[in-house]
Amino acid sequence: NFKIVPESKDDFEVYLNNQVYYVQVKGTKKLSISKLKSKTKGKESIIEKNLFPGADEDNRKIFLWDLSETTKIELTKVKGTLFPEKYQFSDDQKTDITKSLNLNPSQRSRLENQFIYITPFTNDLEQSLIMLKGYMVEEGLLVTNERATVVLSELALEIDQKSEILITVEEDLVNKEIDGNYLKKIFISVKQKEMFDEVLNNLPLNTLMKQKVRAVKLRIPLLHTTLKKKIKDEVNVSKIMSCSTDEEAIHYIKNLIKEDIATELSIALAIDCFCELE
Repeated sequence: NFKIVPESKDDFEVYLNNQVYYVQVKGTKKLSISKLKSKTKGKESIIEKNLFPGADEDNRKIFLWDLSETTKIELTKVKGTLFPEKYQFSDDQKTDITKSLNLNPSQRSRLENQFIYITPFTNDLEQSLIMLKGYMVEEGLLVTNERATVVLSELALEIDQKSEILITVEEDLVNKEIDGNYLKKIFISVKQKEMFDEVLNNLPLNTLMKQKVRAVKLRIPLLHTTLKKKIKDEVNVSKIMSCSTDEEAIHYIKNLIKEDIATELSIALAIDCFCELE
């Protein structure tokens, strides 16, 4: 029940449980208050950019991996849930920011909902992946390092691709959205890939044939989706469940294929259909 929009009105827009979050992400080292509120080449400051979009009641977050120690001392530390290092501007800083940036009453109100987070990892991919994998295990999403890596790689690629989409009209926003259904598909596809390998290894095939089956499996989404759908429509799930071994189940599905195709393709299609029945 959420969606994320990268590189739209802010670096990220997050929609969750009827709440909207506008997120700025900065990888600059030792940022200070002066840098957060300074304009660069006539463009809005980091604080301003995060205040502009949305409504007054929306949530605003600035994620940093490094903040100068003097600035940390000046900020007001508050209790964080996602990351322990969560800060808010002090009353004096809010007054100064309002004056420096010439904020209107609405923007001044939005400043109350703006928080700064310091990530518990540096600007380093490996360290961030360790933390993300830890969260995934904690939530019961994945249990192996390989599965977590595949999922996060897919998600990173999707974010990069969605970020490149230009918005000319409001309707274009839907093309940039990443939602829960997309994430479900990633988790399911990873699970099915693992299951494919497990079933293939259970079959009495030599190593060369198994290599051929794995190779041809990659072409199924591109070349054989219609045939695969026909096979799945013919499958009797009750018969599958009564099979005592993977070999027996795959043999049953293979016999449903009416087309004259290569042996390795028939095996790959049968295993693929079997893995998707769940």
